[in-house]
Amino acid sequence: MKRFKSKKLAYLVALALTSLLMGCDGDDGAAGADGVDGVDGQPGDSWTLPVVTSSTETNVKVINYILGEGSINYEFEVTNENGELVNGLIDAEGKVAALTEKGFINNRDESAIDGVEDNVSIGGAVSMSTEGAVLTPLGDGHYQFDAPMLGVNTGTEGIVWLRVGGNNESGIARSNELVVNKPEGAFSTTTEACYACHVDYSESPNKHASYVAQGMDGEVTFVEGCLTCHGSVSRDMVNEEGFSTGSYASNTLSKIGHINHQEFETGFSVMNCSSCHTEPTINISVAGPGCIDCHDTGDIAGDIVPGNGADLRTLHEAKSAITSNKALTDTYKVTGTAPAWFSDSGDAGQWCTTLSLFEIDAATGAETLVNIHDWLDESQTTHNPDKPINYVGSYFHGVYNNSVVGRIADSYEYSYDAEGRKTMCYAVSVNKVVVAGSTPDLSAWADAGLMASLRVSFTATDYMGDEADVVTIHGYTDVTSQADGSVTDYDRRHSVGSESCTTCHNSLGNFHKNGNFADGGLGCVACHNNGQDRKAGYSSPGFGPMVHSMHWGVGSISLDADNEEVSNAASVIAPQTSCVACHDNGVVDLNAVPNQFIKARAYGVDDKMASPITANCYACHTESSALNHMVQNGGTTTEDVPATEWYKLNASEACATCHAEGRSSGIEKYHNFTR
Repeated sequence: MKRFKSKKLAYLVALALTSLLMGCDGDDGAAGADGVDGVDGQPGDSWTLPVVTSSTETNVKVINYILGEGSINYEFEVTNENGELVNGLIDAEGKVAALTEKGFINNRDESAIDGVEDNVSIGGAVSMSTEGAVLTPLGDGHYQFDAPMLGVNTGTEGIVWLRVGGNNESGIARSNELVVNKPEGAFSTTTEACYACHVDYSESPNKHASYVAQGMDGEVTFVEGCLTCHGSVSRDMVNEEGFSTGSYASNTLSKIGHINHQEFETGFSVMNCSSCHTEPTINISVAGPGCIDCHDTGDIAGDIVPGNGADLRTLHEAKSAITSNKALTDTYKVTGTAPAWFSDSGDAGQWCTTLSLFEIDAATGAETLVNIHDWLDESQTTHNPDKPINYVGSYFHGVYNNSVVGRIADSYEYSYDAEGRKTMCYAVSVNKVVVAGSTPDLSAWADAGLMASLRVSFTATDYMGDEADVVTIHGYTDVTSQADGSVTDYDRRHSVGSESCTTCHNSLGNFHKNGNFADGGLGCVACHNNGQDRKAGYSSPGFGPMVHSMHWGVGSISLDADNEEVSNAASVIAPQTSCVACHDNGVVDLNAVPNQFIKARAYGVDDKMASPITANCYACHTESSALNHMVQNGGTTTEDVPATEWYKLNASEACATCHAEGRSSGIEKYHNFTR
């Protein structure tokens, strides 16, 4: 048998097919005649969407809506979770928050008072229980909902809202709340501003979480949905007959923001208006909506007075410490020289760093050296504009693999040069060991690099001795090798954004021991690091685990006056899985987590250390079953701390095998890293 190679075989097949297609009459190679066309087949049945009569998820496509003289009409299509048309709908409801000279109002119908009928109609709400309401099927999955609504007419502008389903008899699930239409340029805040902290309110344990609305393209319309009931004027505003002239709810959305958020979070100030009002407010009248939440004008809601360029945010921020705090953080920078060894004699020496403070010109970026010594008054209990600095200091650290592995010393000798720089020196013996009576000596960090953390603290304009009225500018020096004196960058892995903390902790003042929320809490690392071994309120060790626990773990629990547990958990603000609130650069790469232990006295037992991923996960996932799973896969919270060089040891946890991004149980499948 003759065998053909694949290329030759392909050529022969192609040649044969070409001959068949061209045809041949045997004489001159003319093409053969075309055959007769066959008879057309019968047309098939046309395809239509399947039709069902129940749903576990109800989707609504609004085709049209019409506001008439005292009536509203919606036309829409309903499908289920599989995209199948749904028949049998028996429930629908609609609302309109009309835009008036006082803002948005959806006035509810009220019963007669002393024989007088409700004489206020602004916007309105209708359902199948409304007299005259009719839900008409127009075809498979196609409906029309008509209802009287006295508070609207053909010229009404406002938020138009719709929801269908939810009647247990029909078996059709309730749809999301839908914002069908909204006027542009009529809002003083945005969904994005609210979700900067709340992330996804629909997943929170808070009141009305299930009421979060969607727009026509599936986008979240949080603010507009809330305003539908919590309008610009309170329900408590009444006319002479006693009927409400306000919206459906007593609490306006602005009151929820201005009053209910005053205890929103540690380090949060409602006076930092720009956090919620990302643009100037619609109203600037002190008697108008929003302003009367705080400014008592006799509980009478006045009309909106447009700003026309005026910006009340700066007025409020300037009256608090917000403006001055922000100016401080934007204007000054702290730097320091890498620790250097200075030997006074053959027997002793010092590791020294020199701290400098620079003022940055906002227009040019030029940096001017500040004479710290002239500005310093460490005894002040009230703000001194001539000497606004009340503290300048540093700590001396060991660094290994870009992680801070402990504080070597916090006491030092210091001096100022003629231009106001502060030099701080940590006295050590000839073998570079910190002198007796100080903090642990350098022998515990034999192979660690040396670095100094730096702090300069300013008092705010309204400083009265409270730490929150102080703003500290932080810095870190480069790292010096003990072996040869070479200098490398201090580049600690910090997987949160520079504004992650200050988005919600927006007062910009200090929180604890000259630490604050700037730069993603980077200044806190000077005390809360792998080797410092802080108790941290018995929450979790280090920096990352402590932050997790303080927001969503045992660190968020405190005791009230009755010794009852009170949750201060951030889950009240945002769901526990809202990692994006801090980790705003995408999914945390578990493979990039430094494989170094963290000293773990925060768990209540001295001389123990925890593996890094376990410490972070256990901070929120505190169930014994969760910890058992971590331990079974190499994690630990109870490893004994060896006498020396503990920071060189590697953990054996295998968490990334299953939980790294893209793996079978990747953390992105259970945690939210996107907005």
